[in-house]
Amino acid sequence: MTRSDAKRARVVVVGGGIAGLAAAHRLSEHADVVLLEAAEHPGGKFATTEVDGVTFENGPDSFVAREPDVERLAIAVGLSHELIPPALFGAHIWSNGKLKRAPADFVFGMPTSPLAALRSGLLSPRGAARAAADLVLPGPLAGPDVSIGDFVRRRFGSEVLDRLVDPLLAGTRAGETSDISLAAAVPQIDGLARRHRSLAVGLARSRRAGTKVGGPPPFLAPRSGMSRLIEALVDHLSTRVEIRTSAVALRLERRDGGCRVQLEGDSSIDGEAVVLAVPAFTASDLLGELNPLAAGELAGIDYASVATACFIWPPGSVDVPPDASGLLVPSREGRTLAAATWFSQKWPHLAPPDGRIVIKAFAGRAAGDAGAALDDDRLLAALLDDLTAALEVRARPLAADVVRWPRALPQYAVGHLDKIGRIEEALRSTPGIHLAGAAYGGTGISDTVRSAQVAADRILHSAALP
Repeated sequence: MTRSDAKRARVVVVGGGIAGLAAAHRLSEHADVVLLEAAEHPGGKFATTEVDGVTFENGPDSFVAREPDVERLAIAVGLSHELIPPALFGAHIWSNGKLKRAPADFVFGMPTSPLAALRSGLLSPRGAARAAADLVLPGPLAGPDVSIGDFVRRRFGSEVLDRLVDPLLAGTRAGETSDISLAAAVPQIDGLARRHRSLAVGLARSRRAGTKVGGPPPFLAPRSGMSRLIEALVDHLSTRVEIRTSAVALRLERRDGGCRVQLEGDSSIDGEAVVLAVPAFTASDLLGELNPLAAGELAGIDYASVATACFIWPPGSVDVPPDASGLLVPSREGRTLAAATWFSQKWPHLAPPDGRIVIKAFAGRAAGDAGAALDDDRLLAALLDDLTAALEVRARPLAADVVRWPRALPQYAVGHLDKIGRIEEALRSTPGIHLAGAAYGGTGISDTVRSAQVAADRILHSAALP
């Protein structure tokens, strides 16, 4: 299909989060696109808001700039001069009741050398010595997929797993290390482990070859907040794409030459192709009658529910470590708090001009986490108790607010990539239907945008389209 095609295909994109908008953007130059969003406004989990007059991010506050998909998208919709990095990056880890700086040169929480393990201050001498076993354990990783927990425990020992890798996962994707797939969640590590007898040796060889793996990634965000990216995308698409909000899709049906999306209210819309840019459980519901095999596999992808809380303190009433942007909490600490961001320190241009201190707290580690299930008052109290235990706090907050994100983070269980392969194979029986989003090829914003662009490109290059 080319720009000169006399007849443009119609593509229906279901879901108006960043994945759906990115897919619509990619498709819009060469196809007629209808985007359906069940909520009143597009945006999904991008949620820049105000709490007590302070700009705050209830959803993600930035994206990884090392992977250029999101940055290119932002530039394409006119945000090139609005993107800025955070003032600080890095985290402390709450270990044995004390905050200790997370090593910047560790890779996904794994030490790059025995000396780095010893110098971290987060491992006992015995734990640091055990981490050195990675250098002498025989042979590369072989066989089927393994969990991150099993891999790290065998290579580096339980201390590295419990004190370093576990809190990093809690702060980025939630989930239990014993359940999360190494190949799906950290494919770079899985690839190195399968090619080299030692992960440290593999990392060293990658560095010598000029390939950077892990390390602190550069971040960017629009100056006024992440919802600005959504606004710019919607504005850019407004003359190119038909965007329908409060449009709830119920199911997919086959029709000659394409698909039909049945909507609430007995209306429907037809298209030669459909992009399902929705959570896996929603995609399962939509495909239930049309493709039961794909629907069953999609339903098997678990999700963790999380919550974010905003706390605003009087000026000078909280001693926040000045050398990082937040803290991570290992599961072994037994806290409700999973992570926190010193929001007004990380993004000083959004900080209240009167010096009030803004902290963002996270709760929810895995599917069924009891902490995230507390009612609002109890959850805020528990998070406040944890922050008070971690920091020097001399006053009560002036304001506090909590936002729930039910079934927000897809969990990549061991064998996840095989599951995705089975889903893709099942979808061959219903051509024209494509999946995009965090449930499939990575949970980061860059991963999500990339998956949407891949889905769009498959449609644009499909021989079935005119």
